Amino acid sequence: MMPSRRLIETLAIQIAVPDPGFGVAIENMLAQWGGVRYAQLSVLLVQLRFLAMVHQTHHWTAKGDPFYGDHLLYERLYNAVLADIDAMAEKSIGLGGNDNVNLPLQILQLNQLAQSYGMASTIPQTTDLAKKSFAAEVGFLRCAAHCACSLKEQGLMTRGLDNMLQGIEDKHEGHVYLLKQRTCPGM
Repeated sequence: MMPSRRLIETLAIQIAVPDPGFGVAIENMLAQWGGVRYAQLSVLLVQLRFLAMVHQTHHWTAKGDPFYGDHLLYERLYNAVLADIDAMAEKSIGLGGNDNVNLPLQILQLNQLAQSYGMASTIPQTTDLAKKSFAAEVGFLRCAAHCACSLKEQGLMTRGLDNMLQGIEDKHEGHVYLLKQRTCPGM
């Protein structure tokens, strides 16, 4: 089942953030959760925690000419993600169980995400912060679409879960809009 056409599939986003092998990477993350029920929610939780860390680090390290605006933008983004993290964790435990929030596995996958986004060894230059945040947000939206399709295919999607995921995706599409204005003003 293909996800419906959403902001993440627009030409502008595809050009700005290519995704070679993205589906394979998500499937590898899902496989690491083994037989955990609702592993898709565990992967989305890791993705959200990664987003919060990226935006918060960018909040701390923003400087230069657009400093104050960037500083506030990243603060707004990471604060918004915190509510999503809590909702995702509680839903994944409620539907799956405590194994869905395995901290050592989350840390392993956070490290894998940092490496895949080129953030494993250094903090990006100030000029690259918005691009890195933009790429991470688009990656999250792609992951959310992939996981939603997987949940539906497995017959695990409840109405409440679908509603929660759609609300979170809607919020992150807003984040993409804000970051796109910062990174690609002429688009």
